[in-house]
Amino acid sequence: MTHDDHAPKWRTRWRRRACLAAEMAIAFAALIALDLWLTGGTGFARVQPNPYWLPVLTLSLAYGTGPGVLAAAIASALWLTHVHDDPGERDYLDHLFHLSLQPLMWFVVAGVIGEVTIARTGRHDRLEKRGRVATRNLARLTEAFATLSQTNRQLQVQIATEAHTVGHAIDTATRLCSQDPTARRAAIGELIALAARTPDFTCYRVTGNEARAWIRGPVTAGRRDTLPAALMERAQRQPGILHVARRSDRQVLDGIGVAAIALPDRKTGEVVGCLVLHALPFDTLNASRTAELAEIVTWLTPLLADRAHVTQRPVRSAGLVA
Repeated sequence: MTHDDHAPKWRTRWRRRACLAAEMAIAFAALIALDLWLTGGTGFARVQPNPYWLPVLTLSLAYGTGPGVLAAAIASALWLTHVHDDPGERDYLDHLFHLSLQPLMWFVVAGVIGEVTIARTGRHDRLEKRGRVATRNLARLTEAFATLSQTNRQLQVQIATEAHTVGHAIDTATRLCSQDPTARRAAIGELIALAARTPDFTCYRVTGNEARAWIRGPVTAGRRDTLPAALMERAQRQPGILHVARRSDRQVLDGIGVAAIALPDRKTGEVVGCLVLHALPFDTLNASRTAELAEIVTWLTPLLADRAHVTQRPVRSAGLVA
């Protein structure tokens, strides 16, 4: 892109007009001087073709109809001013025809060539505009392709270095059968973080008349130990997922979290727990993501009823040794 592309339109327009005026003045000044030197100021009456054709043709080809007609007018004025033929030597009409033939041809040629020039330059401008648009679109496509390529590389690296692989999920599920209650709860917490895609959560279990925190996420701290009764009543009346993307759920979730998943018992339908997600990107609360979160209910609810397995050693009564 040149410097002229950044210049204001009015400045470019006046610069073009000044250049045109300078070219026209130089061309006609040179022709007048040449006419005075060679023919003594006869307007090139006996020179064929007349040199005044040059500025008319040049300006018509370069700038179009307007400058060409202006050059024809100046050439006609110079022609009529310097021609000194004696009208008595020929017929009056023939004399008028002789005087007007050159100007008439200049104006006609200036109009025809000028219109062709305007059409040509207009088409050239349209092609340049299309070229600029194509170049801009190509740059955008190149940038988009580069962005997609970078995203693809990042996803490949993320997949290659992802800690939550299938083996990790199997190992976590295996630890659910551990006899250690702490290990079991840690495994359940890892499964919740893996399924919810956020480490900031709290799983509440209904105990008596209140829902108390049972499992917290690895980064969860300072969250309430019990859920408000209003939230549990809402979860009981409206099983499923409550989230802030729904206007009617924002009030009960205010100060608690982004989403709450009710955990109803399969047999009775009574809510036995609630999974609260404290941090989650707002744009992920779409239909697909909501369906994925709803699947957590199918395997998390049965785990709420699991109690810590207390292993008791079999007690044998002391017998008599024979």
